[in-house]
Amino acid sequence: MGRILGTVALGVCALIVSGCTSPISTQMVVLRERFIAAGGSCSDWTPLHKSLAREARACSEGATLVVFDSTQDRTDFIKSELETNDQIRARTHIIVSKDEWLVIDTLAVVVRVLPSMGGMISGRNGANP
Repeated sequence: MGRILGTVALGVCALIVSGCTSPISTQMVVLRERFIAAGGSCSDWTPLHKSLAREARACSEGATLVVFDSTQDRTDFIKSELETNDQIRARTHIIVSKDEWLVIDTLAVVVRVLPSMGGMISGRNGANP
């Protein structure tokens, strides 16, 4: 009985700390850590619903971090974003992506994080996914 109460108490504490938001995957946490270590900013983030994405988060500073189940999902997502994302269409933001993740942010930020994170740039005048 004590073990069950301890587990319940731990679960309630986790919900309080997380603000009852959706759970954050390890893959997303690693992407955020790599992005920050490479010179990006993401002090606070909120979940986004993005089709084809396993998980997407909007950083308070403006970046969008997205992880995928497959490289094909990432490729399809990029094709869609290049056509529908107003910031990318206005050429104020571009995408850096690799394997099963991507980041959408301003050109200045992407150029700063690219050497450490690796990947490929996609934008209205950039490379194809």
